[in-house]
Amino acid sequence: MNDIRSGTLETIHKSEDALYAAMIALDYAALGDLLSDDLSYVHSTGVVESKSAYLAALRRGLYEYAAITRRDGDTLGFATCAVTRGVIDMLVGATGSVKATIRLQHVLVWVKQGATWRLTLRQATRVPT
Repeated sequence: MNDIRSGTLETIHKSEDALYAAMIALDYAALGDLLSDDLSYVHSTGVVESKSAYLAALRRGLYEYAAITRRDGDTLGFATCAVTRGVIDMLVGATGSVKATIRLQHVLVWVKQGATWRLTLRQATRVPT
């Protein structure tokens, strides 16, 4: 059942766009607001990071995103939870290294915390390009 209102779907899509923009720009303030304190960020390599671990890894230069492009996907929504699923291309590498494009099938779980939608789970699987 998809009982979320279209305005909320638009908010989730804007939140996903803001997430990718903040990841590319290394905007820690924006990421701090977009990511839930109970975040589980599951990389396509199987590494799982909490919010603090993910942000620390970004600060150390472990992940440097040059581009993130949504290829397709949809969002299922409920009163206080939304699930975005789809395929994205990421141009990524460690700081100072050559970036490579990876294609990911991903699931994002957003929860409404007060008036704000925050990412609580990100799960990605690498797929062939």
